[in-house]
Amino acid sequence: MGTTKDSEITRKKIIEAAGQLFAKRGLKGVTVRDIVRQADTHLSALNYHFRTKDALYKEVLLEACRQASISENDQQLLNKLDPNEALLLLVKNGLKQYQGEKPSDWQTVIIARESWEPSPIFIEVVEKYFKPEADFVTNLIGKITGIYPKSHKVYFAFLTMNSLMETFGLYGHLVDAIAPELRKHFNENEWIVNKIVQMTIAAVDDIE
Repeated sequence: MGTTKDSEITRKKIIEAAGQLFAKRGLKGVTVRDIVRQADTHLSALNYHFRTKDALYKEVLLEACRQASISENDQQLLNKLDPNEALLLLVKNGLKQYQGEKPSDWQTVIIARESWEPSPIFIEVVEKYFKPEADFVTNLIGKITGIYPKSHKVYFAFLTMNSLMETFGLYGHLVDAIAPELRKHFNENEWIVNKIVQMTIAAVDDIE
């Protein structure tokens, strides 16, 4: 009889295998047998842990979001700082996280795929992960600018910040191909971090 530890290892293997497959083919392009084969386990194990493919997809997507989100502990630490310092640190750590990822990592791909091709659980994922994170960051921007955090100006600034972090963090290879001279500035006095924060704050004032 398998132990609780063995069961948890199997569960993680199924999530990892399913994540890789869902990222490549989408929810509809993957069968439970594909997942079982990739995870080197049995159909009974998948049924035991997740019951259905849809339930497994939900857990895979939530796991990807958990890994990408700002943890509660980090939020508590950031809230103790001056809002400007907190936003700088948030951007700095976010860029490091992006730079440690690859565009092909299943966690990155599956979140992107869900964003452009929403599944039935998209709204649940937004409510559980994306909105709370947006609320946290827009509150910081609101404190810095004195603008109501839920205003369209602050949301625009938040989305601008996310886009810049993704471009210069996750897609650094594209930036290098287009403008290789930019790279030498990135680490000089945290040039790119400061630029992103400056452009984020400026975005609040740039929109009517």
